Amino acid sequence: MEESKRVTCSFALSDLICDIKNHLGLIIVAEAGHGKSYTAFTIVKEAMKDKDTTVMVFSPSTIWKRNFGAINMVSVGTSAFNPVVEDESVKIESIPTMRDSIFVNLDTKWLYDNRKGLWLEELLQSKQHLLFEIKYLNGRRIKKFESMILQYIFSMQELEITKNPQYKHHYIMVFEEVQNSFGTYSMNDDESSVLLSILTKSRTDANIHYIAIGQRLNDISTKVVERLRPLIGKTLGENSLRKLRTMLPKDLRVRIQTLPERTWIYLDGKENPELTIPTYEKEGEPTMLKPIPEPKKKPILERIVERVASIIKR
Repeated sequence: MEESKRVTCSFALSDLICDIKNHLGLIIVAEAGHGKSYTAFTIVKEAMKDKDTTVMVFSPSTIWKRNFGAINMVSVGTSAFNPVVEDESVKIESIPTMRDSIFVNLDTKWLYDNRKGLWLEELLQSKQHLLFEIKYLNGRRIKKFESMILQYIFSMQELEITKNPQYKHHYIMVFEEVQNSFGTYSMNDDESSVLLSILTKSRTDANIHYIAIGQRLNDISTKVVERLRPLIGKTLGENSLRKLRTMLPKDLRVRIQTLPERTWIYLDGKENPELTIPTYEKEGEPTMLKPIPEPKKKPILERIVERVASIIKR
């Protein structure tokens, strides 16, 4: 980026939000226990103060429900709301580069159930902050849900900007365990190419930005990592250190092994400041949102009896 276009921030918390909104976003990486989620909590709470910003959190973990505080929440993959269903037909595809070879594309095993979509679409159109706690254990199923939400928000934002070039509402999409959607080995199918295209155009075409959270950069696609600004915490694993050392200036390569809890190096390519996130204080509890269940149909025999009774009364 040209120097004249750089965002000048003192890296107070509000200034970090300023930097996120002027770029594609950031990726938070550190060892378990360093405070990744709590740091994300603090950043999200600050972002939610802006009426022109909507935050959406996707978490396969219960940590956001237990510890974040007040936010509207949807539990995905329960009896009340289960929008991603299994496609019983097997998708066998050919491999263009390998003669007479086929493979089963497991990414096409999961389908988004449009019948469940109306309630969700109305919820997304409301532009309220949302926490999606995703109960699915299958990573591909998680990816299907997150992909559908991202595509919907991108289309909605793109349309708003097309109608009004002065449209200023921003979205920050938070991916806990980001490797589920943007993993090293899960970005090669057709759906992933759509995801990557959306990611590439998110900031310029749709005012969408990202906070990605993961323990190891090696688990996350380089196509994603190279587009986000790293917020690096304590790192000890040899593979992770090897990858980070190619990104860090020499004077910081040793420092990342000794960073105190909730202390981070923000790799902005300019000053690479070190910042400590304050202890997060939880306020309130999440509000669970559920679709209104469809009324159950009475057994057919009971309906016939009622119908006959109504005819007799006439």
